[in-house]
Amino acid sequence: MKYQCRQFSSASVQLSDSQLIGMGNRRRVFVHPDHSDLCIKVARVAHIRRQLDERGLTYKLMPTRWRDDNWLEAKAYQQPALSQISGASQNHIPTLHGWQETSLGIGLVFDYYHQGDGKPCPNLLDLILSQGVTADIKGAVGELSGYILENSPWMRHPGPANIVFGGDGHLKLIDCMGTFNMHVVRYIPAIRKRRRQRHIDYLHAAINRLHEQYERAAAIS
Repeated sequence: MKYQCRQFSSASVQLSDSQLIGMGNRRRVFVHPDHSDLCIKVARVAHIRRQLDERGLTYKLMPTRWRDDNWLEAKAYQQPALSQISGASQNHIPTLHGWQETSLGIGLVFDYYHQGDGKPCPNLLDLILSQGVTADIKGAVGELSGYILENSPWMRHPGPANIVFGGDGHLKLIDCMGTFNMHVVRYIPAIRKRRRQRHIDYLHAAINRLHEQYERAAAIS
């Protein structure tokens, strides 16, 4: 059963490896065949099920959707911080356009951030490893941190691999909105405040480690 979210299109679309632009542990991402500025994220359902079963014990009884990032993000986008993507949110949060039937199963349609040649915008991990923390990156990270602190979206820790540098100069949180835990305590202000600060600390620590890697590699070459 799909979590409450509108349907993007009633027609099913064909997806193939030629449209594949990324793959994570639990999803594959394709350029939408009918809309070049949109992407479709399709859950790797069989892979998720196998991972749960391999962990044994109670995980074998766990519904697949509890680790299905599409289901989790559709749920996450119901929270006030994400239900209306406008203002500062437009700079950092992809719009969720709805469910889309595909030849590979049901998918979720999101904004696709790409370069002029159609390739995906670079993520923060690759950028820092290739050029270090530049002034542009430092400024964009500061802006994103301010957004998280002010708007307090309930999400997973934002990792550099899941943040892309858009052509508009803003960082985009493309894959950390859905989370499967702590949905009750998120309504407690003290816990919410502590969690958003932990997001910032996690991101900055990860960025510092990457910059140190870049400097070590630069010193050797």
